Amino acid sequence: MKFFTSGTDHLCDAAPGLAGAPSEPLLMRRLWVLGFVFLLSLGANGGGCSNPNGGGVTQYGTIVGRVLDATNNRPLSNVLVSVGSVYTAYSDPAGAFTLSNIPIGHQEVTGSAAGYERNSIPATVHDNQTTNAGYLRLMPLTGGPTAPPPPTPTPTPGIATPVPAITPTPSGSTAP
Repeated sequence: MKFFTSGTDHLCDAAPGLAGAPSEPLLMRRLWVLGFVFLLSLGANGGGCSNPNGGGVTQYGTIVGRVLDATNNRPLSNVLVSVGSVYTAYSDPAGAFTLSNIPIGHQEVTGSAAGYERNSIPATVHDNQTTNAGYLRLMPLTGGPTAPPPPTPTPTPGIATPVPAITPTPSGSTAP
């Protein structure tokens, strides 16, 4: 069976039993073109996986601060300080920490150490700037009230410590 397609001057063979249907090679060609267009559309959409962070964050800052024991305000060393689970650092012996390359915006700085409750403080990070988060105070698991640091002790006058006398050497021996 032969028929004219609309808007063309050539004849097409209809599939047996389907009046007006395109031939099998033409149908396959159209399916290939349709599949190719579909694949191109997937590629334009990131391969079918839309990632909201695909562009990535290009602005970073730094967070600094100190970790203290909440009961006596003494510095805590080797405390794991983090922003999320990617950005981490440990506090030094003075309790100081520095977190570098932190994405800009509002962040939660969390400190955790053995024997202490985990605690967090907010920090706002600005592009290419250092943000001082202040003091991150951790409470010991044993509890207890928080207190100001103890005063520096001043020496009190007392009984003088006696200075030992030189012990004489036995006679007949020579001293080195």
